[in-house]
Amino acid sequence: MSKKRSITIGLVTFVLALIATTVIGVIYLSSVASTRRERAAFMAGNIANRIEAEIKNRDYITRLLEIEVKNANGALTQERFYKVGEALFDDYLDVVDISIAPGGIVTYVYPLQSAYTERKNLFDDNFEGVYLDNSKQTGVGIILAPVKLPDGSYGIIIRRPIYLGDGRNNGDFWGFASVTISLSSFLSDVNISGIADEGYEYKLIGNDVITGDSRIIMEYSEKALATPVEAMISTVGGGYWTLELSPLGNWMEAYEILSAFGIILIISILFALNMAAFSSLKANTKELEVMSYRDALTNLYNPRSYQEHMEELSKKKLPYGLIFIDLNDFKKVNDTYGHETGDALLNIVAKRLQNSIREKDRAFRIGGDEFVVVIHGTHDKRFYENVISRMRQNVARNVVIGDITLRGSISAGYARCPEDGTKFEDVVKKADDAMYNNKRLIKASRNGAANGRNL
Repeated sequence: MSKKRSITIGLVTFVLALIATTVIGVIYLSSVASTRRERAAFMAGNIANRIEAEIKNRDYITRLLEIEVKNANGALTQERFYKVGEALFDDYLDVVDISIAPGGIVTYVYPLQSAYTERKNLFDDNFEGVYLDNSKQTGVGIILAPVKLPDGSYGIIIRRPIYLGDGRNNGDFWGFASVTISLSSFLSDVNISGIADEGYEYKLIGNDVITGDSRIIMEYSEKALATPVEAMISTVGGGYWTLELSPLGNWMEAYEILSAFGIILIISILFALNMAAFSSLKANTKELEVMSYRDALTNLYNPRSYQEHMEELSKKKLPYGLIFIDLNDFKKVNDTYGHETGDALLNIVAKRLQNSIREKDRAFRIGGDEFVVVIHGTHDKRFYENVISRMRQNVARNVVIGDITLRGSISAGYARCPEDGTKFEDVVKKADDAMYNNKRLIKASRNGAANGRNL
């Protein structure tokens, strides 16, 4: 009986130990896969930020051309254009040509040997026509990619509508400033090929803000990616691209799973496996600490970071200002289109708010649709009004999510330290009061109108 009992206890102990180590093993493997996804997301975010910055740099070329045309009151000379074109062209190795098109007719192109030297009516191109008409009517620039260039390669075209005078109507429309970029050279500059060197495959997808369609701009392979991580890239005119990233194999290979469970069967000791999991957790502690200061949805700083940052400013008695921001009618979006659409809208609004402020200032998400921007240093009221105006304009651009087009608006108010109070609590109250006063004014204005505008 004693021997039988010992065998029974041994079997029960083995089963319990096996169950415990198996559970811990599953947790460990999930943690490894999660860490790999986080690393991939970090890499995708870095590449996406570089692409976004470089697109802005190329778009600035069209902005400079617009300034030249306006300074010349629409009568930009060929000699002046070539001087400007030469200065801009030499700064970017991936730029194929720079051109201006009064009334949509390509007139000047730099360099002269470009395939676009011959006169060309942009509106004759069926591919571009709908985009150019929309750009002409709205005053918003466009980005086309991938576009097949005359030499058979693929490129990116950025076009900016130019208007003379103060209005944006057909009478004031002058034409377009354009820059053509070699797609392969551009992506080489941002080192997108480095993703493959790290053992990942990728797809760069353009999301059309006009048609709502998506198209592949560049991809490592044509097969669908397995559970990829994604990074959003703001482009031109409120458009955006998406960078998808996944490993060449799987986030967790079969041989890794089998090896882990083989070790579990051999060891079958709970404490040893628990120590391995603890070691793995300790290795990730620093990274998790950094993540704890970021909002998981928008990647803005979170309430914890906001509280610590304000404590530091108050302790050092440094001047600052707070801009409280609330997204109007956000509940209607969630109720009408669902929380996934609402989350996508918050993500885009967060990016636009971040793009509206200086690099040294900080944007925080402190609630569902509530944001705070901390402005460092001493500035007059005009400065804050300009920042808020820029935020309103950026947020008000159309947001296309799938087949849904939304148009956002914000309520905002600000207060400064020490001008509006020397204590943090006083500054917060004044900024919050100002924001809610702005919200009441907006609501009153809508109620007074014949038809209110929905988000």
